[in-house]
Amino acid sequence: MSLLITNSTVVTVDSAHRVIENGAVYVEEDRIVAVGDTQVLCEQYPAADTVVDGNGKVVLPGFVSAHNHLGYAVFRGRAEDIGHAPTHRLYLPMSGIISVEERQVIGALAVTELLRGGVTTILEMEEDAEIFASFIETSGMRAQIGVMVNDVNLEALARGETVFDPAVRDQQLEQANGLAERWHGRAGGRIQAVMAATGLSTSSPELLQGLRQSADARGLRLSSHLGFGERELVQRIHGMAQFDFARTHGMLGSDVVAVHCYEVDEAEMDVLAESGTHLAHCPHMNQFRGEVAPIQAMRAKGMQVGLGIDNYFSDYFEVLRSCLASARIQAHDPEILSAHEALALGTIEAARVLGLDEEIGSIEPGKKADLQMVNMRRLGLTPVNDPVTTLVYHGHAKDVDMVLIDGKVVVAEGVVQSADEEDLVSRAGLAADAAWTRFAERYGGYSVRPPN
Repeated sequence: MSLLITNSTVVTVDSAHRVIENGAVYVEEDRIVAVGDTQVLCEQYPAADTVVDGNGKVVLPGFVSAHNHLGYAVFRGRAEDIGHAPTHRLYLPMSGIISVEERQVIGALAVTELLRGGVTTILEMEEDAEIFASFIETSGMRAQIGVMVNDVNLEALARGETVFDPAVRDQQLEQANGLAERWHGRAGGRIQAVMAATGLSTSSPELLQGLRQSADARGLRLSSHLGFGERELVQRIHGMAQFDFARTHGMLGSDVVAVHCYEVDEAEMDVLAESGTHLAHCPHMNQFRGEVAPIQAMRAKGMQVGLGIDNYFSDYFEVLRSCLASARIQAHDPEILSAHEALALGTIEAARVLGLDEEIGSIEPGKKADLQMVNMRRLGLTPVNDPVTTLVYHGHAKDVDMVLIDGKVVVAEGVVQSADEEDLVSRAGLAADAAWTRFAERYGGYSVRPPN
C-alpha cells in the first residue's frame, strides 16, 4: 500500500531543520520513500493508492514519550496535590488494591488518549505492564514495555519501614523476564522490552543486579526513576549516595534511561554524563511537584535528553510548553531553548534516548512512517505566522487530525481507529471508582497516612 500526503507544511525535524511549504510525503508500506515539493512528488508518484490533501495542515513526526505509566491515569485528581509523597502514599499501596481488569481498561484509555494527540512511541514501565501489551499491539502504537519492579514488603512500607523480600524479588524478576520472552520483537519489531525498576530506595542490590544481568543477556535497555527525591532515603537504606549506588549495581550506562533527575548536584550530573546515561525529562509532571531538572546543564555536559509524559497527562503539546517554561524560569532567561529545540526534544532527541533514532523521530526517506498531521484551521492556531512556533506554543492534542504508525492510519479525522472512545471512558471511570472505593476502605482515605 502507498500513501501520498500533498499540499501541506512538512516539519521534518531533520538535521537541516527543514520546513517545506507546499510539501508532500510519500509512503510505501511502513516506510517514508520521499519528502519534498508537492508538484514534484505528485509527478513522481502518480499511482499512489491513497492521496491525502494536507491543505491548511502541518505534517510532523509523531511524538516520542520516553517515559509513561499508562495505568497511572487512575491517579488523576488524587496525586497532583500530594507533593513528593505519591509513590509511598498512593502508587505502591494501590498496586496491591487495583485489579488486573481495572488497570487494563484504564491503560487502554491512556493509550487511546496518547494516539489521539499524536504520540506514536512510548516507553511504558509499570507494575503489571504486560497486561497492556495486547492492546498496544492492536492499537498500532510503537512501544518499549517493561515491568517496573521493586522488592519491598508493601505492608511494612505502609508502616514506614523498608524491608526487602527475596520472594517478592524472585517473582518480580520472573515477571520482567517473562514479558521480555513473550513480547520483545513482536508486531514486526514495533514492540520491544525493557528492564525497569521503580527506584533505588525500593530496590535491593540483588534486584538491580538481576535487572542488569537480564538486560545484558537479552540486549535490552534499562530504565529507572533516579534523582527524584530519594537522596536521603537511599543513603539511609543502602548506606551509599544515590548515584554511587546506581552505578555500583548496574543502573547507569549508555543503555539506561534515567527518569526525572531533578535532585542532582554538579558532581552527580558529571557521574551521569560520564556514564553515558540518557535522561527522560518529564517537565509537565515535575513542575507540579515544584521541581525542574537542570537539562541545560546536563545537555552542556553531553547528556542525551528527551521528553516524556509520565502519568495523569496525555497532551504532549503541554509537555513541550512545560519544557520551555521551566527551563526559562530556572535560568531567568526568556531566550533559553526555542520552539524548534523543544520540538526536537519531543521527537528525534527522545527517539535517541530510546535508541530508535535510526528508525523514527524525523521525516526522512528510509525512516518508519510515524507521522502526525495537525489541522491549523482551528481556533487558537490562526494566524499561522510560523508553523513550528505556533504548534509548540498553541497546539493541543485535539488539533491532531491524522496519525500514521508504520504507514498505517491509526487516527483518522481525529478518531482513534482501534477503540470505542465512549465505551472506554465509561468503563475506565467505573474501574477507577471501584479501585478507589476499596483503597479508601483499606487505608481510611484516598492516601496512606504517613506514620506518626
